[in-house]
Parts: sequence; structure tokens; C-alpha cells
Amino acid sequence: MAAAIRFCLLTVLATAPAPAATLPPAEAPAPAASMAPDPQHGKVLYLRHCASCHGPRAWGDGPREIPALAGQRQAYIIEQLTHFADGDRPGSEMHGPAMRDVLHAPDVNRPPAIRDLGAWLAQIPRVPQPDAGDGRTLASGKSLYVRGCAACHGEQGGGSDAGSIPRIGGQHFRYLLSRLREFASVHRGLDAAPAASALSLEAQQSLADYVSRLPGSGSAP
Repeated sequence: MAAAIRFCLLTVLATAPAPAATLPPAEAPAPAASMAPDPQHGKVLYLRHCASCHGPRAWGDGPREIPALAGQRQAYIIEQLTHFADGDRPGSEMHGPAMRDVLHAPDVNRPPAIRDLGAWLAQIPRVPQPDAGDGRTLASGKSLYVRGCAACHGEQGGGSDAGSIPRIGGQHFRYLLSRLREFASVHRGLDAAPAASALSLEAQQSLADYVSRLPGSGSAP
């Protein structure tokens, strides 16, 4: 277990819309991030393609393991949408097929669409009451988080634009738990992956419950 607490939790955005795989993987993030964003266009794209799963306010659906996207860091959204387009992140088995349909939509098949979606999602209010666990092992979850995750994600789970570290505080419990279960395979090659896979189910539940209750404010140093 000592090794298990050294990992850094990297989560969210499993089923968000992404551009089609025709975009060059090494070039798409830079132009998407460098153009002046149009958040209102991002809102139009979101309501057209994403709201049916993630909800009109992008608050997700905890019981269905659909993440809240509202208030996520813009740099992380752009990065992950590009990974989806490249095929590096295929999406969950449950939601992947719907996501792949969105990837082929011509109005999201370009860097400006990624930019605009990221800008709108980053600026809208976050989910006020995320899905949470039973709260019985929060002390254990806090210990795991402080010793293994806070260095990257910050004490409040706010993440950082430097390195595209996602905001995980206040994310849905069931979604966080699903990402912890898949951490080793999804993040294969990271030093943290073996440690994450060593976490027991009870430890995963404690950690996910604690993180779901964090405010997600601030930024990691």
C-alpha cells in the first residue's frame, strides 16, 4: 500500500465531444489553443452534440458514470479532445460508441471547434452537488489524496493549466471510481500506473469519495 499512495490521479472527460481523427495529433492542440475563442459558438456545439448525455448545463450524470464537464480546465479539455480525435483515448465501453458518432460531425471536426468548446465549458458554473459515496471512510481517502495526488492536482483538486492537469475536485464519485479502476490501463507507461493498480477497491472508493467532496478551487502549485 505504501507504493499505492504515490500516484497522481488523472481523470475526467471520458465522453466529451472531439474532432474527427483527420487532425494531425502533434499539431491540433497548439492551433486550437492559440486562436481567439468563441465561447458562444462552443455553447451551440455543446447543446447540439453533447447535452443529451452530459446535460444542458454540462453537469454530467453520476449514476451513469458520465463526468461533469462544466468548469473543467480549458487546456485539459483541448488536450483530451485532441486525444479522442487521434484515437489515443477511445472512450469507455459504455459510452464510446456515442462518442465516436460525435467525432465524425463536420462542425466539430476542426481545431476552432475544440477551442470554442473548451472555452465555453471552462467558464460555465460547475455542478453544485456532485454524486458522492457513503462518506464512511473520508479520513482514509484524505490520507491517500494528500500523500499521493495533491502535489499534482492541488489540495482542493483544482488542477493546473501547466501540464494540462485536470480539475478533479467535485467530480462525480462513480465517475472518479471508474477512472481509478481503469487508471493502470488508460495511463499505461506512467510511473504512477502500477501504484494505482495496487489500490484495493476499498481504497479506491475512499479516495473517490473524498475527491468528489473537494471544492475544486484554486490551482496546483
